[in-house]
Amino acid sequence: MGSGSAAYRRVEVETASPERLVVMLYNGAIQRVEQGKIAIAAGDLRKRHEHLIVAQEIVSELRGALDLSLGDVALNLNRVYEYLHHLLVQGNMKKDAKSLDECLEHLRGLRDAWAEACTQPARAATPAPAPAHNVLGHMAVNIES
Repeated sequence: MGSGSAAYRRVEVETASPERLVVMLYNGAIQRVEQGKIAIAAGDLRKRHEHLIVAQEIVSELRGALDLSLGDVALNLNRVYEYLHHLLVQGNMKKDAKSLDECLEHLRGLRDAWAEACTQPARAATPAPAPAHNVLGHMAVNIES
């Protein structure tokens, strides 16, 4: 089953839209933070560290994929990712479940927003209709509406 599920995962990643890939990254980060919390509760320092390092790498990947030239949304996401990375480092270094809980809350909110955006039909940029002109070349005004 291992190689079959790996092949399925590979095909899923290779055929996913960029938006869907972002959701998958969020899911991976959430899973790793949850596993890190379990490892903290179990006192397994090695597993805690491994899971939280992977979560940090995922957040760094999300941050690195931002096109900061796109403006405020990208710049704000950059700050959010920076803060999430900080929470993950704190949770790892201090074995702090509160930091990880806050990180999970933010990751889930971001994931849900991206997942919602993925389900919205693509909105093609349709040009506005040109104003109607009458035979004299003057703009027509519809006064019946």
